[in-house]
Amino acid sequence: MGTLLSDRHEDVRKTMQSQSKPKRPVGVIIIAVIAAAGGLLSLFGAASVFSGNATGPTSLAIVVVIFGILGLTLGVGFYTGAHWAWMGGIAIYIISIVLGILEILYGGSVGGIGGIIRIIAGIVIPLYLTRAGPRSFFGRTGTPSKP
Repeated sequence: MGTLLSDRHEDVRKTMQSQSKPKRPVGVIIIAVIAAAGGLLSLFGAASVFSGNATGPTSLAIVVVIFGILGLTLGVGFYTGAHWAWMGGIAIYIISIVLGILEILYGGSVGGIGGIIRIIAGIVIPLYLTRAGPRSFFGRTGTPSKP
């Protein structure tokens, strides 16, 4: 009876291992940290504009706050491997390229460096997320459909 239970336990363990999530790629950990840090920096940059310690349009600072909150949320989603974080990350980082350009043009004293960083992240992160390892980690193992 004891060996029957231990054999059953071993079968359940093997089944669970085969269904478990792939190992988190190091690059995903890095972009999770980048997303969270970028979110915090965005919030601090916008707070500087709101407090009068930096120059720049208030409307742009409001958009930067929204992207700061999204960055923090994506950081958590990337780290945990949330299924939504993969597509959300690609979309938000591609859109952030436009925000980066606006920050360079109109961001005042804080916007230039932040805009450059945002543009680079907007190019590099979506390219990385479409690689096989990250796709698999986020449960996106299917091949892209062709039109």
